[in-house]
Amino acid sequence: MTNEEPGADTMTESAETTPSTPLIESKFRLVHIASRRAEQLMLGARPKLETKHTKFSRIALAEVAGGLVKWQMGQRPVESDVDVEGVPAEMVDPLPLITP
Repeated sequence: MTNEEPGADTMTESAETTPSTPLIESKFRLVHIASRRAEQLMLGARPKLETKHTKFSRIALAEVAGGLVKWQMGQRPVESDVDVEGVPAEMVDPLPLITP
């Protein structure tokens, strides 16, 4: 028996299997994409699906899980002589871009 909740990975699995979006291989990336979409919803974007949820974060997660949010990764940073040791990873890695 495992300690995982039933259906805990449902959103990740459905987002990963949607052919119209790139593979979301990380829970952290899923959260980042959903938070960017939630921000768009807060600024007035219309939801892409009807749902019983009223919180922007829950609506955004449902949209990402349903493959309705298009996103792409930015380009990898160019290799340079600059030492990035000690710099947080989020400042070095490219951020996913989402389109409304």
